Amino acid sequence: MGQQILREVAEAVTECKRSPLVASALLVVATVVTGCAVSPGADAKGEASKTLEIHTDTEPLAKRLPKLGRIVSAHWQQEAPGGDSRVPGPTDFYVSALMKLDPGSVAVLTASTQMQTAVIGDGPESMSIPTELAEFAPAGAHWVHNRVLDESMVRADSAKLYFDPGSDTVYLSATNVHLPNAVTVRVGPEGN
Repeated sequence: MGQQILREVAEAVTECKRSPLVASALLVVATVVTGCAVSPGADAKGEASKTLEIHTDTEPLAKRLPKLGRIVSAHWQQEAPGGDSRVPGPTDFYVSALMKLDPGSVAVLTASTQMQTAVIGDGPESMSIPTELAEFAPAGAHWVHNRVLDESMVRADSAKLYFDPGSDTVYLSATNVHLPNAVTVRVGPEGN
């Protein structure tokens, strides 16, 4: 359909040799119309990509979260909502991960910090495990949280860690988790 529109516009532009303004307007309209056209295949692809793959490899998490200690097992997802966009630019990566640590590790990690019981729900300060990962969460977990640990244990644009001491499980919800030794350069609005 888009190719047919372009052919028709090309013919109209050829006929409008005397009016460059009309020819330019037709080209703009053709660009907008064909650029916004969506094929049925694109819709099916978009629906299929909404189901995120569940990863079980621990190495990518261990590299980025060395302060947690040894990760025995993990179930995690990574989502890049802007990854399929036609617009160039940086893409944020959202990570949700349930990680089982060595026995007793969570008690050690949380011992020096006053932990708060996590609020479960969909609010901005609430803990919400994605549906695809919920089956891997420990049954009867008592999740606790403290912002100090979020900031001290994870290098990311934003991160929240929730701990279940009874099962030695940690849940991570983060945006753009960085390697611990990576250099991050922040540029202000004036370029400095």
